[in-house]
Amino acid sequence: MSIPKIAAVLGLILCLSTGSYASEISWRYQRGEHFIVQYPPQVSAQWARNVLRESEYYYDSIGRQIGFTRYQDFWTWDERVKIVIYPDQETYVKATGLPTWSKGGATNYHWQLKSRAIVTFKQQGDFLNSVLPHEISHLILSDFIGGVDKIPLWFNEGVAQLQETGKPEKARAFMRKAIQNRRFIRLRDLVSSDVRVKLSELYVTFFYVQSVSIVDFMIKEYGSRRFGQLCKEMREGHDFETALRKSYTTLIDSLDDLEKKWLYSLRN
Repeated sequence: MSIPKIAAVLGLILCLSTGSYASEISWRYQRGEHFIVQYPPQVSAQWARNVLRESEYYYDSIGRQIGFTRYQDFWTWDERVKIVIYPDQETYVKATGLPTWSKGGATNYHWQLKSRAIVTFKQQGDFLNSVLPHEISHLILSDFIGGVDKIPLWFNEGVAQLQETGKPEKARAFMRKAIQNRRFIRLRDLVSSDVRVKLSELYVTFFYVQSVSIVDFMIKEYGSRRFGQLCKEMREGHDFETALRKSYTTLIDSLDDLEKKWLYSLRN
């Protein structure tokens, strides 16, 4: 698993620009309850409708999974998220300034669109079941907790990978083999790690795979309600370990305890 392949679905929370290229496109629109898909003539209306349909599905599914039960009333009317689809990768890169390896990006406020936004381009492959849910997850989690600066990077990326088709299962299989050789990142190191400055491809791989494995374990083992409470505690300003203790009372009392329980689940 190469760094570019991982980074392609990072859900870059950036101050994106549409640039002068956007004004040259005759945009068309598909509007839903929580999203507006903005697309050029080169993109079929059917594909745009597919993007809209899947976005609405993920909106509900992600909110339920992470315990955000009141989320159905958000992102309506003028607050709808705009999904901007460029005709091709070259136009997308020129218009947004995002790197050539990226498949999409997300921002909590796009200064030109005056809204939350996801930008991408017409592409084949796993966009609908990988990149799209990843980007939507980043925006929902940021809304839930109250800003990306309150969310540990590993936690943000772990949640964002949950809805990617097959990702949690692949991560579990990968980590089960890895721990047999005692190869994993200690949770205390993972929590404080900024993978954006790591040069080791192996470390980056473990960072993302292990992040989704731990988040998936927490939800499956203890449920979405407690996970939602964890997010609320972080929204109140608590660091991850404090929020963990307050949310998983009598179940998990520290990062070390969470690591021990996660490892046990992989061995059994």
